[in-house]
Amino acid sequence: MSIISTINGLKPEIIQKVSAELHKLKGELDDYEIAWKQLQDISAKVIIKILTEKLPDTCTLSSPKSKSTYPDIKIETPEGNYAIDIKGNESSKNPWFDMARIDTLEKERLDKYIEEWELVIKYDSETKEFLKAYFLLFREAVGIRTECNGIKYRPYDGKVRPKTWDDFENEKIYWNTKEEFKTGLKNSIVHRWLSNIKTHLVPNLTDEQKQQFKDLFD
Repeated sequence: MSIISTINGLKPEIIQKVSAELHKLKGELDDYEIAWKQLQDISAKVIIKILTEKLPDTCTLSSPKSKSTYPDIKIETPEGNYAIDIKGNESSKNPWFDMARIDTLEKERLDKYIEEWELVIKYDSETKEFLKAYFLLFREAVGIRTECNGIKYRPYDGKVRPKTWDDFENEKIYWNTKEEFKTGLKNSIVHRWLSNIKTHLVPNLTDEQKQQFKDLFD
């Protein structure tokens, strides 16, 4: 069985065991930054234990010491690398965590990892309790920007954004294959450039400068 099939097949066990450990916190989550670190550390240990027992001995699993280093769990194999990232978001608003950047996603992520997964943790910031965990492929966690049929991103910096809580709950997937995802990525890159040019560049160009841009397409 391939690494991808094995990890996909472990989805129920990962969710069950991560949830069991996080439920033990019982309202002991701290403020957002500490809560995120708590959820990440506990979940990573559970997943690494599961994968160590189920993946071939040729796999090497590691977790970074720095909070900002991607991924939270790296799986190195003779064939290439795989990644699992862990994200936490409060339940009172739709998830809006950073997932990648559209301008570097293909080079820094798609070209570097054979496959990627996301563990998304939903918690209540008022009761400080864990609510639910979702485990899915990275692309399956990404939302959609409907006006360009592209992947969801924040306009001013191009950071990729997840789908809504309703989408997670209903298992709504916008990108079923890598090919669909790459098309959505290209659509969003072009859409963002067009929007930025139209909003920030064109109004400030002289007629001569506008002609220079037109000449680029001749």
